[in-house]
Amino acid sequence: MDFEQNENQTAILGGLEQLIAGLQVEAPKEGVLVAFSTRLDAELEASGFLDIAREAEFTLLDSALVVERLARLPVSAEVAFSALVGPLFPTDTVQRPFALVTANPLSPARFLTVARTLLVDKGDELLVIDVDPSQVEEVESLFAYPYGKLASLEGMAVRRMGADLATGVRRRWRLALAVEGSGLMQSAIDTVIEHVTNRYQFNRPLGSFQAIQHRLATAAGTQQSARWLALRAAWSDSEADCALAASYLQDSIPTIVYDLHQFCGAMGLTLEFPLHFWTYRLKAMLGDLGGSSAQARAAAIATWQDAA
Repeated sequence: MDFEQNENQTAILGGLEQLIAGLQVEAPKEGVLVAFSTRLDAELEASGFLDIAREAEFTLLDSALVVERLARLPVSAEVAFSALVGPLFPTDTVQRPFALVTANPLSPARFLTVARTLLVDKGDELLVIDVDPSQVEEVESLFAYPYGKLASLEGMAVRRMGADLATGVRRRWRLALAVEGSGLMQSAIDTVIEHVTNRYQFNRPLGSFQAIQHRLATAAGTQQSARWLALRAAWSDSEADCALAASYLQDSIPTIVYDLHQFCGAMGLTLEFPLHFWTYRLKAMLGDLGGSSAQARAAAIATWQDAA
C-alpha cells in the first residue's frame, strides 16, 4: 500500500534530497554517543524546509514527509518540533530550535543544549521559556540525541500560555513522535537487512534463515503500520489520530529494537555499528508524554469523551 505524491510533495522531497546530497550526510566514522549535525540543522532552517506547514499552499502532511525523511539520516537535527509544533505559534514570537518537557522545566530534555525555546507542558497551561545558554547543563546519555537541563530559571523570560495552546502543543508533540519514529524504524530495518544479507553463518547469509525472515517481516509490518498511522494523523491533525499514532509507535519500540539488535549479534551492541543512531533515538521517545499507555488513554478520551 502506498500513495502517490502530489506535485508539491514531489518538489519538496526532491529539493530535500538535493540538500542532503550536497551536505554529504554520513554516519560518524568513529564510535560516538551523540550524532547531532549543527550544519544540517542550520541548512534546514535557512532553506525553509522547517517552515513548510506555515505556507498557504502546503499542508501539515507535506511537513510530516520532510520530518520522516530526515529521521532516516544517521545524524539528528531539531526537525520534528520545529516543523510540526512550531507552526502553532505566530511567526517571530518564538525561536527555534525547540526543546519540550512535561511538568518540570528543570527536567532533562532532548535538544536543550542547542535550544532557544523550551516548551513546558504543565497540563492546564504551557510555559514558553526563552533559554539562556549559560543556564544549560549538558546531560550525558546513550540516546544519540543531545540532552541538557536547566540549572535554574533565573534571568530567563517565562511566558504562561493557556490550556488551548497547551493542548495543541501536546497534540503536535504526539504527531512529531509518530512521524519521526516511523522514519527511524525504517532506516534501522534497512541497516539490519544489509547486515543479514552480507553476513554469513554456516556458509549461508543470515537473512536466508526462516526465523530471521519471519521476524524481519514482522518488523517491516510494524514500521508500515506506524507510518500510515503517523501520516493519517498529519493529514487530519486530530486529537484521536495523533494520540493513537504515538501510542502505537511507543508500544512497538521495545520489541522492534530488541529484535533488530539481536539479528546483528555482538556487533549490534558496538558504537562502531551504526544501528544505534536510529534505535537509541527510538528508545529516547519511550517515556515522552507519559508513554504509550498515556497516549492510548488520550486517544480513548478524544474518541469517546466522557464514556472513556
